[in-house]
Amino acid sequence: MLPLRQTESYAPLRVGLCAHGFTSWGGGVDLIVNHFRAMKAAEPNSSIYLLVPGAAPARLFGSKTSVRSAIKRAIKALIGQPRAMQSPYLDRAASVAEIIRQMAEIDPKLKVRYRAGFGRLAAAASDLRLDAVYLAMALPEPRPSCALIGYVADYQHRHLPHLFSADDLAKRDKGFGKLIASSDVMVTTSRAVTEDMRRSTPESLPELHRLPFFPNLNSEWLQERPNVLSTYAIEGPYFIVCNQFWMHKDHLTVFRALAEIATRRPDVSLVCTGHTSDYRDPTFFGKLQAEAAKLGLGSRLRILGHIPKRDQIELLKHAVAVIQATHFEGTPGGQSAAEAVALGQRLLISEMPINREIEEGDVRFFPLGDHGALAHLMVEALDEAPSPRNAVDLIARSETRLLRVGEAIWVAIRAAIAAREAVRNGGAPGGTRTHDL
Repeated sequence: MLPLRQTESYAPLRVGLCAHGFTSWGGGVDLIVNHFRAMKAAEPNSSIYLLVPGAAPARLFGSKTSVRSAIKRAIKALIGQPRAMQSPYLDRAASVAEIIRQMAEIDPKLKVRYRAGFGRLAAAASDLRLDAVYLAMALPEPRPSCALIGYVADYQHRHLPHLFSADDLAKRDKGFGKLIASSDVMVTTSRAVTEDMRRSTPESLPELHRLPFFPNLNSEWLQERPNVLSTYAIEGPYFIVCNQFWMHKDHLTVFRALAEIATRRPDVSLVCTGHTSDYRDPTFFGKLQAEAAKLGLGSRLRILGHIPKRDQIELLKHAVAVIQATHFEGTPGGQSAAEAVALGQRLLISEMPINREIEEGDVRFFPLGDHGALAHLMVEALDEAPSPRNAVDLIARSETRLLRVGEAIWVAIRAAIAAREAVRNGGAPGGTRTHDL
């Protein structure tokens, strides 16, 4: 049940939640759904329209081809092989369908406007009489006449430029600059990204709103599904990594840590979930597999590929600990870290400033790339008795966070509406004030 708003009431608003840019990665699906959940918790009477870039996805499913593909992927997951990549179109359609499914569980009266990509957002905003468009990851052209709240996920290209081509570096800088210059307010999900935005933007900035750390818990996750482990043939103690197989996620450090503890704990395995391709280097996953073979990990390494979210959560719940060895994130620890904290699970995570923004939970740090230090933390976790999971306490904490984040989002939206109104009246926008909630 959604918590009731505990602060003063406001006139209901009509807001478009922009899905463009969030449908191509699992973390994007989780982020936009969690923002929707928080917004509905804080202001259930406001109208939120999901703005989807493409056509309705339903007709893409149910064909003989899609069913056969699903069966093949399930078999590969069962025997521990990585799943074959689906076509980007099917992946995007599946992501849209998943976003809609999860949002409809939160609000059965969910309103969806299809074909509302960046090139059609202005028309959609006008037709729907929106007060604001929230979470635009790029500048819609033409720009909607209503308030616009922009979102930059991270400045990875500034910290890890070797992972990007010169063309990609220039495109990101240009795209971010255009979005920031035209937005009435910008939201971020960490202090690190807020400071990167300040350093990387020579022009004046709109108001910046940093949202609080948000380990959101779906209460259904606490229900046990004992068949999930057997479905994936997982036995004995295991650690889990829930990341795309991207270069900066540093799976290799985790592989090396597993190999280091192998002689002491031959019964321990590592489960990895997430898509297995990195567009920046199509050969990267093959290189990781070769390194795993050299380390002699064999069947102790279980690569499941991209699996259903609820299955991933169940595997995360029953692991010894979640491992996050990442070298870069736009939110504290990334999505799997937030899920670990929400579920009261141990988290072994790389030491860097953004990860230090994790404000609660059983969080244990190791130096970036230090597999020896990680192995030490893994052994410590194995030697400890599992902590009991207090469902009532976890739900109460999550609902408190949910309301806090929802209220912060609506503060940002109303600030953007006020700034847009000031511009219409010939005044100046709100300026570079930062709201750090």
